[in-house]
Amino acid sequence: MKRSSSKTAVKWRKESRPYLMLIPAALVLLLISVYPVLYGIYMSMTNKNLLRPGRNDFIFLDNFIKLAQDQEFLGSLGFTFVYTFSVVAVSYVVGLTLALLLNRKIRFGALFRTIFLLPWVIPAVVAVINWTWVLNDQVGIINITLKKLGLIEKPVLFLGDYSLVRFTVILVSVWKQMPFMMITLLAGLQSVPAELYEAAEMDGAGFRHTLTGITLPLIKPISFISTILTFLWTFNTFENIWLLTGGGPNGYTYTLPILSYYTAFLRQNISYASAIAVVMILVLLLISLVYFRVQFREKERGNGNGWRKKRKSKIF
Repeated sequence: MKRSSSKTAVKWRKESRPYLMLIPAALVLLLISVYPVLYGIYMSMTNKNLLRPGRNDFIFLDNFIKLAQDQEFLGSLGFTFVYTFSVVAVSYVVGLTLALLLNRKIRFGALFRTIFLLPWVIPAVVAVINWTWVLNDQVGIINITLKKLGLIEKPVLFLGDYSLVRFTVILVSVWKQMPFMMITLLAGLQSVPAELYEAAEMDGAGFRHTLTGITLPLIKPISFISTILTFLWTFNTFENIWLLTGGGPNGYTYTLPILSYYTAFLRQNISYASAIAVVMILVLLLISLVYFRVQFREKERGNGNGWRKKRKSKIF
């Protein structure tokens, strides 16, 4: 009896040793990841303001009630969703189009692939600063070219005109996010068996029928993953819009990350900025839950298909 218990203890020590070695890393992860989130949630329920030192009263949901009535926040929330969905949708369409072209055997395909990947490789800060120069109303290459061609008399205010600025920031973000969508969709396209396309061609199926009947259904999993990831990244984007417009003109391009930053560090209202950040976390959690839910269903469906195939092989 003693020998069996000692063997069990030794086995337990051996099996638990890797987990014990992970404890320091887990503690560090909790410290730098979980604690700031929990502290931010707590701060969102206080009235802490750096312009009024000494005040840190617990006010529960008062900040969230104010947010529901704050037109600046509601406008920023609306533009955040418009901006995010627009960038994701356009990036998907452009990325899929380029992926379909690069999936064909064309000359200099590797060169084109490298060129299309450059926006993704270039650091965001460097890329956006270059765009501010390109779009500048005085020395920007676009305005200079349009003037020389006689197409405009006055410079176009891409980053200052209310009718253009939102379209401009969306366009720049599409340019930055599109390569990721393209390369992931290209990987999905290359996994589609060529025999399916050959069979469709023999049956007389055109490009549209092949795209909707073979390509899109088979790359659906990779399309979903790339779309969700692009949504999360775009929703959290800060540097693109901040460096282009600073949230202007007059807050017209505020997204939630920019509004939270502006509220915390320029208005010094830490608690209100924390409440905005909590709303962002809730939105991202909801999107993540949808992602994991769909992934779980796909996994269950795959397991079910595998079980049916196995049962069918046994029968026949």
